[in-house]
Amino acid sequence: KKMFSGKNEVMEFVKKTFPPEITENLRLETLELDQTEYVDTNLWTNWSDIVYNCKYGKHTTVKISLLFEHKSNIPTIPHLQLLGYMLKIWWTQINNGQKLTLVIPIIFYHGKAKWTNKPFEEYFHGLDNILQRFIPKFDYQLIDTSDFTDNQIISLFENLQLQIGIMVMKNIFDEQMILQEINKIFSNLNQLLNTEQGEMFFESIVAYLLYATSIDTHKYLEKMKTISKKAEKRFVSTAMKLKTEGIKEGLEQGLEQGIEQGIEQGLKKEKRKVALNLIKKGFDNDTISDVTGLEEKEVEKLRRIFLSKKIK
Repeated sequence: KKMFSGKNEVMEFVKKTFPPEITENLRLETLELDQTEYVDTNLWTNWSDIVYNCKYGKHTTVKISLLFEHKSNIPTIPHLQLLGYMLKIWWTQINNGQKLTLVIPIIFYHGKAKWTNKPFEEYFHGLDNILQRFIPKFDYQLIDTSDFTDNQIISLFENLQLQIGIMVMKNIFDEQMILQEINKIFSNLNQLLNTEQGEMFFESIVAYLLYATSIDTHKYLEKMKTISKKAEKRFVSTAMKLKTEGIKEGLEQGLEQGIEQGIEQGLKKEKRKVALNLIKKGFDNDTISDVTGLEEKEVEKLRRIFLSKKIK
């Protein structure tokens, strides 16, 4: 969702993946994010969405709906989920006194199994042409990341967020491949990190990698070191931020249960552990202070303790 929340990313994605007969009439410069989330409780465990309103031709408005299949399970009959989703949009419009808008559904899929897109009527058997006219007929645009190699993704998309995001999602269920391809995935990372938006996007990617895989953080760190100093430092900063937020959340839950002491001590202890790990990895005091929030004099004290134990 982070990847497709920017208008520029969606414009290029639609241009490069939609059939030409559709894109030639879509006025992509009119794209406007629809703030409503239409996924209901029947869909949210498998889907999330981002919706854009866009002009088509001179007088028509359509909704371009990006649906992310985030459990990577292929629905038995995807048309049923899509039909329920589109009905939710149309009922919302009716309740708000609005005119109905055509919905163009895009399913973004990155699972291991191959997704076969077949017409809705093929799920019904034994119907002649007379009965088939009572079946709802609609199509959806399928983007299956397995249809692209990493090199094809790089050559197809100029936008770095699209390149990196799609390659990461494509390989996320193959941890060996993630580690093997990480230098290719992040080959242009320094360019991305030159902007605030790029830094925020990288934080999202790091969170996704850490939460969606069981790969040890230090393995990622070793890979980031080979990319650049900037990538290494930003990765450490993000990983530390995520860890600290997790600690705070756990401590806040404990506080709600009546545990009112030791919160700051717990956080500081964890920061010192992280600082010692970074000292072992060869980071300088300034970087460690920046990442952990500890004062440089405290980092230096920890370094002296570490060196004295190492000498002994």
